[in-house]
Amino acid sequence: MADTVKGTVSPHLTRLLVHAGLDRSRLVGVPGLAVLDEDGIRIPTATCLRVWELVSGPAWQAGGSKRVMELWRPGALGVWDYLFSVSGTLGDALDVSSRHFTAIADPADRLLVMRDDDGVTVTYQGPYRDHPEYPRIGELVPHMLLQVASSGAGRRLAPVRVRLPHRPPTSSQRLVELYDTRSVEFEADHPSITFAEADADVPLPLADPALAAILDDHARLSTAASRPVLGWLDRFHAILESAVADGPPGLDQVARRLAMSPRTLQRRLRDEGTSWREELEKLRQRRVDRLLRETSLSVESIAARVGFTDSRALRRAIHRWYGHGPAVIRASGPT
Repeated sequence: MADTVKGTVSPHLTRLLVHAGLDRSRLVGVPGLAVLDEDGIRIPTATCLRVWELVSGPAWQAGGSKRVMELWRPGALGVWDYLFSVSGTLGDALDVSSRHFTAIADPADRLLVMRDDDGVTVTYQGPYRDHPEYPRIGELVPHMLLQVASSGAGRRLAPVRVRLPHRPPTSSQRLVELYDTRSVEFEADHPSITFAEADADVPLPLADPALAAILDDHARLSTAASRPVLGWLDRFHAILESAVADGPPGLDQVARRLAMSPRTLQRRLRDEGTSWREELEKLRQRRVDRLLRETSLSVESIAARVGFTDSRALRRAIHRWYGHGPAVIRASGPT
């Protein structure tokens, strides 16, 4: 995959998120969205994550993943979802769509397909586990796969099982209805959906081997030829988010990935009206919020994971951000 694609996503899924009830006036100042309705471009992954932050409130109050995918029609996710229509079987479609997941997602995102006695399981792995919107992303991906797979099969599929990364809600009825299965499990390492082997092996009604081969090539070539819309600050945010996967990011590390000196990085941030300390603080706050709400990790463990010297330093930061201690955030549960 070309380096220009790294740190970017196709605009297709972001369009669905934006149209799922978000007031467009809230998007003012979010980089990369001026060309959201154009094809052949890719927007910063950090922009998509910012849209997730903005859309979660109104969209999830109105139905969340269901509301987002109600707007989906074949082709709304570009060539990627057409792969589900023309493949020989659902199993073939899942294999080819996992190979071409970068057609809609960041290259760091992966779909892993595995067959076992239960059927065919598709697991989503992305570098956003500490991002506050990860529970929503983890909820949407299995639902998106179910919707697109059902469309390709020409009938509503009932999965064998769905696994989600967040803690169980007070009532899981909404999720049972969302996935058409009572087998919804929580606190998984990664979100996944399992299709019955019988469903995976049935020939799809619109299977077309010749067209499938053409779309396979098209998915690869169109991704490589797409034009990234990535400003300097967008690149910084994308690299800062991805650097979290290796532990608390350091100034030298991020500057090196931006091919500049730490001093130049600090100057560029000042020119943008922000600072390294400010950006790191925002990143830490998002991660702390997610870990307190969605995991049972101790405050001490969270402090070590997010890069605070000790739990007392973390508690002081939480009081500065929210005006109260971590117990209040944890008690409020998932947002």
